[in-house]
Amino acid sequence: MATFKGLDVFQRAILMAKYIYTITSQFPDKERLGMTAELQRAAVSIPAILAEGTSRRTTKDRQHAVDVALGALNEIYAQLLVARELKYLQESEVKRFERGYDALRPKLIAYQRSIQPHPDSGLQ
Repeated sequence: MATFKGLDVFQRAILMAKYIYTITSQFPDKERLGMTAELQRAAVSIPAILAEGTSRRTTKDRQHAVDVALGALNEIYAQLLVARELKYLQESEVKRFERGYDALRPKLIAYQRSIQPHPDSGLQ
C-alpha cells in the first residue's frame, strides 16, 4: 500500500495548515476558542483526512475521504472571508490563501479521480 506521506496533495495540505496557523496567530484573543480554533481544526483535518483515507479498503471510501477534505478546504475559505470582513485579515492574506486554494483544490480533485481499487483486495 502506498504511503500518504509521499503524496504531493498531502504535502500541499500540510503547507496550507501551516499557513492557517500562521495567520490565525494574529487573530484577537477573543477568537481563540472561536474562529481561530475552527480554522485550525479545519486546516489540520485536510492532511489528516487524506492520511486516513489511504487506509480505507474500498475505492468509494477513499474517494469519499477526498470529498470531506474538499469540504474542509471550502470551510476554511468561507471563514477567511468572514475574518476579512471582521478586519482580522488583510486582503493580501486572503489573496495568498486563494492562490494556495487554487493550487490545492484541483490537486485534490485529480487525486480523487486517480484513486483505484487496492490490488488483490477484491474490493471496489
